[in-house]
Amino acid sequence: MRKVILFSSAVGMALVMALVVGTPGFCTEKIELKLAHFMPTMHVQHRMAFDPFAQKVAELTDGKVTVRIYPGGTLGNPKTMVDSIKNGITDIGFVIPSYVRGRFQRSSVFDLPFLFDGAVQQTEVMYALYEKHFAKDYKQFKVLWFTAAPMSQVFTVTHPIESMADFKGLKIRTGNAVETEGVKKLGGNPVGKTVDELNIMLQKGVVDGAFTAYSALNRYKLVGVVNHMTELNYSGALMVVLMNKKKWDSLPDYAKKAIDQATPPAFGISAARAFDYEDLENFKMAISKGIQFHSFTAAEKAKLREGTMSMRSDWVKKMEKKMPSRQILDDVVAAGKKP
Repeated sequence: MRKVILFSSAVGMALVMALVVGTPGFCTEKIELKLAHFMPTMHVQHRMAFDPFAQKVAELTDGKVTVRIYPGGTLGNPKTMVDSIKNGITDIGFVIPSYVRGRFQRSSVFDLPFLFDGAVQQTEVMYALYEKHFAKDYKQFKVLWFTAAPMSQVFTVTHPIESMADFKGLKIRTGNAVETEGVKKLGGNPVGKTVDELNIMLQKGVVDGAFTAYSALNRYKLVGVVNHMTELNYSGALMVVLMNKKKWDSLPDYAKKAIDQATPPAFGISAARAFDYEDLENFKMAISKGIQFHSFTAAEKAKLREGTMSMRSDWVKKMEKKMPSRQILDDVVAAGKKP
């Protein structure tokens, strides 16, 4: 009888301890999550998004959950980051969907030219349409937040660009397939290279100019190399911070709640706003340094848009057997309030 009583007491104590340990307020186990990105620590997203996110999660969990940031591509580069997340090399990672060809097919609509005017607008459209159209792209992951890069403009060393005709024959660095196709349609010769190589390519005359954002002027030391910049607002780049699904599922409820509280849509939009602000500051700096600013007339801009408009219909045709591509594009255009 005494053995039965002792056994019952032990079981009862085990159940009590399990309940106590499983209660957020009494949890003593520390959880560390790895967050990887491929930018330097001085990058605006490290300072204005990743660091604040880590701090907020620690604050909301009283230090029980910490986010350790691995910058500079140590756990994955732009092309391998998705696999680093999926395979558990990192728990959380920063992904540019357009760099992973064929993986986020619905989201590729965001790569098309002349849909948006800035990073904030692009991010707001994604959040507005995520559940309706884009959630299927990310079902293998836990989405933490979306953001977007500023719009790409065109920068040249000696050839100012003020019309479609000015692109003819120029070698233009492009950063993705949409920019490459656009340069072809505009009569230029695209050269696909990463932005890290841009400075030396421009200095050596490997390319005459480049598609990139104003923010690249300071970040990649292009001041003193390029002499002309033309505002096109050609296209941006959708970005997303993803978490390994198994890791997310394994977290206790209090940790999940804290992460969700730290990353509402407003957080992603704020990260995009930081990008847009940095872009504007670089534009002002470029003007002060004497880089000549050019813009298209309304008529020339209409020609430019018309010259690349077939890229929209090509995307619809390519994707129509996989998804309601026409509806997706129409909804994106309508949400962005652009023709």
